Amino acid sequence: MKRHTASSITDPALDALYENANRGWRRGDEWKARAVAAEAALERLTTWCDQLDQGLRELIHDRTAVHPVAAHVRHRLADPEENSAP
Repeated sequence: MKRHTASSITDPALDALYENANRGWRRGDEWKARAVAAEAALERLTTWCDQLDQGLRELIHDRTAVHPVAAHVRHRLADPEENSAP
């Protein structure tokens, strides 16, 4: 891409620069929307894990019980360094 100065840029070149910038902004907006949707899905999943734990605790009358499926989901969602031994 040619580097322009204020005195050398033409209307078509300026239009192309703006279009390129707009594509980048739209792509950023799309990425942000995907990230927001992913965070919402993770929140629903972790809420469901909490509900599994609570259901098990009520069923077996143990306030410290952790549902095995919920524990596995949490383990799989954890950062890799959180799952590895030192």
